[in-house]
Amino acid sequence: MLKHILFDNDGTIVDSEIIAVRSTLQLLKEHGLTLDEQTYSKRFPGLLERDILAILKEEYGVEVGPDYFERLRKLHHDGFAQNLRVIPGMAGLFRALRTPRSMVSNGSVRHVEYCLRRVRLHSALDGQIFSAEHVENPKPHPDVYKYALDQLGLQANDTVVVEDSPTGVQAAKAAGIRVVGFLGAAHIHDGHDEKLLERGADFIAADAKALHKIFVQLGAAF
Repeated sequence: MLKHILFDNDGTIVDSEIIAVRSTLQLLKEHGLTLDEQTYSKRFPGLLERDILAILKEEYGVEVGPDYFERLRKLHHDGFAQNLRVIPGMAGLFRALRTPRSMVSNGSVRHVEYCLRRVRLHSALDGQIFSAEHVENPKPHPDVYKYALDQLGLQANDTVVVEDSPTGVQAAKAAGIRVVGFLGAAHIHDGHDEKLLERGADFIAADAKALHKIFVQLGAAF
């Protein structure tokens, strides 16, 4: 029996990854590096900004000033305030679920709460918010998923994870949990399903409708 569902936030509930991508590309262009959205999204799905910047510095020699992350946060904030939307179909699915659900994100608790409130889903969350802030190592390490299981008093086979990124899939699988790889966000491009399957995704859902069918198959309550 499925006792709980663990959702990632960005790119799974809210269509936020494309906003983050565009903000980053705008700022990188000011520093002399021009990348298109598809190239960036395929290259860096689910990674932390500091890790992406380290890779870009090594590969392209990108040098940024001390105010880079402050400016990036400002661009993110403005983009979220103007353009954040729930992924098509996910609001109805999230509200309709009777199986308890929690959020497990590399983002901060504050960020996840902001996103859920912005798309009017915070009141539908009947579980908890677990963040990489709570553990030593973020995804792709399994720490945050193991922490969530411990705090919720669950075994790995009691639950299922919904993730859009290879790093997220890897983290959940390393914690021994079944994973649905989700492709419904705007930043997802052709071939992304193969990347998720390579990291161990047990199911692939192209959109909210397909995710609903998987949930029913696994015994979720509606």
